[in-house]
Amino acid sequence: MTQEEILIRKSLRNGKTFTPFVDDIDISPNQKEVVSAPLWSNNQASLTGIFTSSFQSANQKRYYYEIFNSQSNAFGAEPQFSLAYGDSMGSGSSTGSANQNVYDYPTKTVYAQYRQMLLDPGDTLFTFRNNETSEYIYAVNINRARFKDRMDTKSWQLTFKHSGSANYTTLIDDATTTTIELAQQGGRVYNVRSGSIANGIYTSDTTPWGLFYPDRGVIILNGKALDASASFNTRRVPATASGFDNTFELFTSISGAIAADTASYSFKGRTSEVISSTYYFVRLFNGEYNYSTNNSFISSSGGVIKYDSMVRDPQVYVTSIGMYDDNQELLAVAKLSKPIKKSFDRELVIKVKLDY
Repeated sequence: MTQEEILIRKSLRNGKTFTPFVDDIDISPNQKEVVSAPLWSNNQASLTGIFTSSFQSANQKRYYYEIFNSQSNAFGAEPQFSLAYGDSMGSGSSTGSANQNVYDYPTKTVYAQYRQMLLDPGDTLFTFRNNETSEYIYAVNINRARFKDRMDTKSWQLTFKHSGSANYTTLIDDATTTTIELAQQGGRVYNVRSGSIANGIYTSDTTPWGLFYPDRGVIILNGKALDASASFNTRRVPATASGFDNTFELFTSISGAIAADTASYSFKGRTSEVISSTYYFVRLFNGEYNYSTNNSFISSSGGVIKYDSMVRDPQVYVTSIGMYDDNQELLAVAKLSKPIKKSFDRELVIKVKLDY
């Protein structure tokens, strides 16, 4: 074969614009990867300040408080979690009206909502460690955008200040111990125990503080335990027009702890999500894709290669990969971090990753 024939064959191979992928050879679908990240906005693992929202209506606050990472009218303020108080009997509710014939009991609604979401059908009360049940609970509900697929176990801690004293209690989960799926409907569930991320569970404390549902991003706190061991003094009074704001009392307890010791008592947490990916292997063989249609490569008159050196020994640089459908319509572009040299004596395999 003459040198001229070799050049002709090379130019024919390099005239390719598209190369179809071959299933099971060039495509590796449905690859799973678990990615862990800080729980809070701005890639923060600790909340060092929490704020209620001045834009949340008084009617909404009868049911829950939305908690932000900065003042709600400040730039960058985003919801992080919400707080709610639930009572199976509706005690402490604000009816929002002096008319006692208006049967609107927010605390009863809150308890029923979390019971329906987390407990098995037929269960009417939350059951904590030592088989203690409670007719009233406090809920810490992480914002859906924050916890993504799930909250990480063994990586969160929440501290609250005891009412009327300088004592503090820090809570974690007991995922390091053998646990039982107490509520299949709510997914995995662990006991809430006193302790810290750094030092683990305080085994001497047997208080049934609550339950942690990592797949729901929910921490249910036992109202009885908070009253008995943290001096919460929950007001379980009959429903009235104004009611008693137990939810706000929990907020002041958490914010008071953070203010007392930002480093030690901040609300810490991490989240994880499963990323599904498909890998496409783009194979550039030595005799392919060695020429360019760039204007600097081709002469404007005659459409021939400008430089003789680029005819026999072309050297180009790959900067991006175009992904096309069967109709040759561009769907996506994969950019390389830096240009990669391509020539007749160099072959490339570029892995393109698509996450979804």
